[in-house]
Amino acid sequence: MDLPEDFQPHQLIPTSSALLRALKKRAGVGDALSSLQSSRSPAVIQMVSCLERHREQVHKRLTTTVEEDATNRDHHALLAERREKAAAERLQLEHMLKLQRIEMAKQIGALQAAYDAAAAELAELRGSAAAETAATESEALASTKANTGAFAAEHAILAEQLESAHSELMALRSDNRAAAAAARKARKRAEQDCEAAIAEYDAELTARQKEYDQALAAYTELQDQLKKNLSEVEALKAERLAHEEAVRAAAASKKREEIRSIRIAAAAYAIQNAYKVWKKRKAAEAKKASAKGSKAGKGKKK
Repeated sequence: MDLPEDFQPHQLIPTSSALLRALKKRAGVGDALSSLQSSRSPAVIQMVSCLERHREQVHKRLTTTVEEDATNRDHHALLAERREKAAAERLQLEHMLKLQRIEMAKQIGALQAAYDAAAAELAELRGSAAAETAATESEALASTKANTGAFAAEHAILAEQLESAHSELMALRSDNRAAAAAARKARKRAEQDCEAAIAEYDAELTARQKEYDQALAAYTELQDQLKKNLSEVEALKAERLAHEEAVRAAAASKKREEIRSIRIAAAAYAIQNAYKVWKKRKAAEAKKASAKGSKAGKGKKK
């Protein structure tokens, strides 16, 4: 059998506990249960799973400490409080949703009324547009008929003008052929004159080029001669400077020799004068000494 949708596993805890105790009291229950058919019905499978969950819960309770149990109770209390808050918020949101649906229904009604008015106005505009289209088509048909006649008359006039223009074009083409032939002849003469002038220019240019080459060769030769003359001038200038330097050196040496000779002569003259003065002084001293000696001998004789 199927369980109801609001079934909770903890509802089977007392019954499954009593069943488990009763089965444990009787011997051979395990063998009897193992001899049952291997295929289980959904109800049996659900009961076995419930028993397994019950066993796990009992085992968990037996292995859970007081602190963990208190923590679990606090956690369950917190979850219950959150569930209550969520239920209250759900009710509030459902109320807000109802109000929003009412408001949206009002807006949809207003939009539907506006749509109906727009549809009516569009139908009216379509009717007026159809009437105006019919009137315009009739006017266009009448204008087309009138314009067709005018176009036929203008077409005949233009055809006559085109024929006269075509005849005039043929006459102009014949005149143009004659003018083109004369222009070709004049162009040919001009080309011949130009070729003759170019040939004359080339001959003159060749002669001028030869003169230029000769003048360039003469200029190059003169430039080489000028360079050679300049090098000779530089050599002569260097030789002249060396000669002048040698002459100046010889004059300076001669002057130094003359000055040295004059100085030597002056020194010799000075030495001779000094010797003469010294000699005179010595003679005067000797004369004075001899005079003193004669005076002293005379005194001794007396």
